Amino acid sequence: MFKKVLLACMGFGGIMTAASTHTFAQQETTVKYNSIDAAAFTMPLEADKADVSNSIEDYFKNTFAVKSASSKGFRVFKAVSWPEVSTEKLDVYYKVDGRKGKSEVTMLVSKGYDNFISNQSDAQAAAGVKNFLSGLNVKVGEYTKGVAVAAGAKGLEAAQKEYDKYVKKAEDLNKQKSKLEKDIADNQSKLAEREKDLNKAKSVLDAAQNK
Repeated sequence: MFKKVLLACMGFGGIMTAASTHTFAQQETTVKYNSIDAAAFTMPLEADKADVSNSIEDYFKNTFAVKSASSKGFRVFKAVSWPEVSTEKLDVYYKVDGRKGKSEVTMLVSKGYDNFISNQSDAQAAAGVKNFLSGLNVKVGEYTKGVAVAAGAKGLEAAQKEYDKYVKKAEDLNKQKSKLEKDIADNQSKLAEREKDLNKAKSVLDAAQNK
């Protein structure tokens, strides 16, 4: 009896693990695009929508060397080469939905004329798209780290510039201080000499008055 319960629990745990893995894995589906049911791929991510969008846009701009355009709620790169997916020219569509901490990427890939790739129509190309989506967590992490490092470097540069400015000011003030201290010392010396001259002049006057 105990063995049966244990096996049942293990089986349930396996189902829960599979379900949990499936929740955060890419999936194939269909979405409405241009009045047709277009084959699409989705990928949920535990990341901010803005970070995911910026990461994908940055990656594709570097990969395709072109800017995206807007089309019916999607960003699209037209007639681009994406060797990891296909040897043919492709139209790549994507959009990111979500909120802070949770996002979902929807991607459509077409060989032109709304000929959207699916696992059934082109298993190899579909596998390439799924592989890209599966690696998005890493790409988003690298992108956000790069942004944070760049912002940190920019902040450090600004702080260093301000620091150097006040170091220079301190050096100038110290030079002024040194000059002022020297001028004060010189003035004290001359003041002492003038005091002697003053006392001597008083003595001469006193002597003249007392004759």
